[in-house]
Amino acid sequence: MNRSLRNRLLVYAAVLVAALPFSTFAVEPAGPSQAALDAGQPYLRALQAAADAYATHDFSKALDRLDVADGIQKDVPDTWIMRGAIYAGQRAYEKAGDAFEKAAKLNPTDFWAPYNSAELLLLEKKYAAAAAAFERLEVYGGHEELVQFKVVFAYLLEGKPGAAKPVLDAMKFPSDTAAYYYAHAAWGFAHKDEKEGNYWSNAGLKVFGLDLCIAFYDALVRVGWLPMRNPDGSVPEPAELSTLPAATPEAGVSP
Repeated sequence: MNRSLRNRLLVYAAVLVAALPFSTFAVEPAGPSQAALDAGQPYLRALQAAADAYATHDFSKALDRLDVADGIQKDVPDTWIMRGAIYAGQRAYEKAGDAFEKAAKLNPTDFWAPYNSAELLLLEKKYAAAAAAFERLEVYGGHEELVQFKVVFAYLLEGKPGAAKPVLDAMKFPSDTAAYYYAHAAWGFAHKDEKEGNYWSNAGLKVFGLDLCIAFYDALVRVGWLPMRNPDGSVPEPAELSTLPAATPEAGVSP
């Protein structure tokens, strides 16, 4: 139950508006924080109820469930991470930032609270600050490819491809996650090469499957580079891959 709960809760730790499970980043979740485990099953059930409400964008109910969780055990970092996600969904960005900062203070070794603070800057279109915040994540804890993707993405949105290129070139191939593919997709779209952007997105879907690409895919949706997912969560039918260049680093990206 604990691992399943962590998988679900990490969905709502993200400040992306859509429900994007962190399992799509192909990372191994470590489980709830020790403080959450110590709070016991009633707390974990309340937190799960908040997560379920968030998944349907019922933010009011989600906050009510978090109030229940707080009544069981106050100042658990997991509660504050989820509050930050909910506030971000409500576009209450200052409150979201405060919540992530609170979570980071309660659990200083956790990766996700400072990561989410950086992601919040992306959501606010503060691209320079976001790139700097992602680069300050000194201990990636197994999330190196995710962070590299975010740095590339932020620099491209800032209009600084020269800063993005060294990070893009440093990404390993073959990769453990779809980050490599979607970083190249972002490069293509940022350089007005829709064919190349679509190729890398489609190739990522073909190699890793939809579940492991959703978070990256939706990041590009959010800035208008890819079409929104269908109501059932699927993505629009991709272009025929056989008509596109081979999926190798040597294929390069747009200049």
